[in-house]
Amino acid sequence: MRHHLADATALLPAAGAPCTADHPPRRPLANRWIALPALTTYLAFDEPARPCHCRPPLAADCDFFPPVIPHTTETEVAWRLHRATAHPHLAAELATAVFTAASTTQLSTVHVHDLGPEASTITLHDDGLRQGCMTHHVPLWARPLLMAARRCWDIATGTSGPLFTDPLGSTGLPHLTTFAESCKLRPPQPPRPAPRKRKTGTAPRPRQQQKTVWPVCTVHYGLASVMLEPDQMRGCPYPPPHTRKTIARRKNGWLPPDYGLRELQPPR
Repeated sequence: MRHHLADATALLPAAGAPCTADHPPRRPLANRWIALPALTTYLAFDEPARPCHCRPPLAADCDFFPPVIPHTTETEVAWRLHRATAHPHLAAELATAVFTAASTTQLSTVHVHDLGPEASTITLHDDGLRQGCMTHHVPLWARPLLMAARRCWDIATGTSGPLFTDPLGSTGLPHLTTFAESCKLRPPQPPRPAPRKRKTGTAPRPRQQQKTVWPVCTVHYGLASVMLEPDQMRGCPYPPPHTRKTIARRKNGWLPPDYGLRELQPPR
């Protein structure tokens, strides 16, 4: 059969210049573990607080300032959480822990009605154990995750249930610490032991991945009865100061290097 070969450019419209928006963003922290000081206070030993319908002040008005995340780290955390799971409540809960330094008991008190318009704010309750109930501003990168969690509740039941639970009743979902580790997010870890000197000529041992340590830190608690509970930091560093006074002291270099250790703090 007689045929002719035609140039594709003669038959198809000319392709435009490649759009820069289609290229994936540069990720300096890709495939690296990210240590987030806000996750140091995630695990807690106290029971969930009672249901609350208060309208608390902003966190800054309560003199509470969660750890600041550098822009590069924030961009990478947002990238991972937006692609980590098909269950929006998991990504939304971990995102909230990242930008509020909240504990498990505080996160469990959040209901759908505690989310502000367009997910611009979120209210956490703690029954006065720490700084009291307070409202946090939601950063732009976390708002789609929180809105997706709320939308899931609207579609499933139309009621105001606990925001960070699955209204569809999915089973076998990971615990939030396991989910965080799958995203390579964790609290700052204890310092690694110094490597032993090996004999000349011996092959170096493969470096084993250390298991993530999740401490139980009570540095944000305010009640005297809770302050008697021992910290279980397990070698992890304490989170940064969270009040105006302690932040100013740290900027001036006045905080001791062992900030947070109970046995070295002056009696109240």
